[in-house]
Amino acid sequence: MDIKNLPWTEIGLALGAIACYCLIRRMGKEKRDESRSAKMMEKYATLTAENLAATPDEELVEAVVAHVLSRAAESRRPNPAAELAAMPQPYTVVYSVWAVCKEMARGSYAMLTHTATYGMVDCAVDGLPVIGAEATANALAALRDAYLAKGDVETAENAYHLAVQQDCPLDLCVGYIRDHVAALLGEDTTADAVAELPETTEESTDEA
Repeated sequence: MDIKNLPWTEIGLALGAIACYCLIRRMGKEKRDESRSAKMMEKYATLTAENLAATPDEELVEAVVAHVLSRAAESRRPNPAAELAAMPQPYTVVYSVWAVCKEMARGSYAMLTHTATYGMVDCAVDGLPVIGAEATANALAALRDAYLAKGDVETAENAYHLAVQQDCPLDLCVGYIRDHVAALLGEDTTADAVAELPETTEESTDEA
């Protein structure tokens, strides 16, 4: 079909139909994501050694995140960052790494600075080495500094993505959670379990 020979009204209708189709698909995905998030928050409103042990690796990080979000949802003004301040430190490690990795996977650092996740960047920089992702921590710190200095953000962003491919931080989070169940449940008060991280801000992280 030669688009040059189509009347402009037909072209407009075709483009409108495509736009509507894309919008419907996006809305459907968002609703499915919201429904899954709600189910996860309900499922992991309470964490125990037993349900963490029974949680498959591919769902473990989301389980910890869902627990934080479930607790935050109980407040009049839900704020995961504020909730983290009252929780054992491993939650901040996992949540900040998850939040930053999630935002960076779907957009640029400049876009991240316009989300609530921006307040978790410093925590992620300090939390990444805790799980064994030193390369990603260094790359994220360099990216943060380049952005603040109005430097070569593109190069720093590429280096960050390469580091993520090398470290696979979310996979490392799984092992970290398995090794720190007692700390997550508030049963371990050793120095390693409660190592200090930067205080979280009053901003909260958007949940997909």
